[in-house]
Amino acid sequence: MATPTPSPTHNPSAVGSPIPVSPIPIPKVVPTPTSVGSPLSPSGSPPVATKPPPFTLGGGILNKAWLKLLVYGAPGVGKSTLCGTSADVAQMRDILWVDCEAGQLGIIDNPRIADDGHLTNNRVAVTSFKQVSDVHDWLVGHCLYRDLTDARSADVLRTQEARLRGCDPKDIAEPARFRTVILDSISEIDTLSNYELLGVSEARILSGDSENVEVATWDEFRKNNMRIQMLLRAFRNLPMHLLVTSAAHYKEDELKKRHWEPALTGQLTRQVQGFFDIVGYLQVSQQADKVEYRLNVQPGTVFYAKNRRATYTKSHFTDPFMKTILEGVGLLKPA
Repeated sequence: MATPTPSPTHNPSAVGSPIPVSPIPIPKVVPTPTSVGSPLSPSGSPPVATKPPPFTLGGGILNKAWLKLLVYGAPGVGKSTLCGTSADVAQMRDILWVDCEAGQLGIIDNPRIADDGHLTNNRVAVTSFKQVSDVHDWLVGHCLYRDLTDARSADVLRTQEARLRGCDPKDIAEPARFRTVILDSISEIDTLSNYELLGVSEARILSGDSENVEVATWDEFRKNNMRIQMLLRAFRNLPMHLLVTSAAHYKEDELKKRHWEPALTGQLTRQVQGFFDIVGYLQVSQQADKVEYRLNVQPGTVFYAKNRRATYTKSHFTDPFMKTILEGVGLLKPA
């Protein structure tokens, strides 16, 4: 029986063609009468794959589990503070804080955050939708080198960080390795996106040209919907923790029932909830002389919420911190 010929030569123009490898001699296989269903080609040798598989199978998801969390609630209820407590969880550092609401005064010297330096030193002040998109693009490259420990990778991280900080790479002893990104808030990003689509700018409005600003039509709503969904999907797919805050509004649904829900444009308020493992409605109340915080993670009669982690069976977290949330959903072992 003749030895099968090697795989065809790699053609760069062929879509899906494999990376060329040195041909390996395939031993002769003699089929037997009992080998019914044996995966042999007519020549008697195992078939050779000529293109990558359409999908891959694999496990180990929990070995690299990242939390995707959306927290919404009324202004001043503590959404940014809750996400900021990630600074006190070693496994979540370093943290990139995308601050769209100029909320640094709510973080500095906050008694619920012990180490606010991990936030304020890595804060990105955002004033446009494009800047948020640029942050994502930068993180894609950052994550490729983050978990590598060789000297060259560290130099790449150091050089890129120095470029953003406006300093010499030699001034950075140990480069940041971001494992968490905070988007604060998606409601503001939604507004910035709408402004950009309508050609609205701060200079234009303050100069008195507001009368000539176009009113959003169905076309702008549709484009904004796609932009926000694609942005959140892109951030969700990054190999890191994603913490997102949102304002809340009280809205009537198609059944004439009123609920608290994330404050976003149109159908986004429901659609974006599908991108997250946990959607929590944050409330605060005064109990005697103590302030009580409650993060609801199961839907109630007047608010939307969700929790994909079956390991946490309670309807809410009382006095939540990121450490207790990760422990509750089984992504962090209790100390």
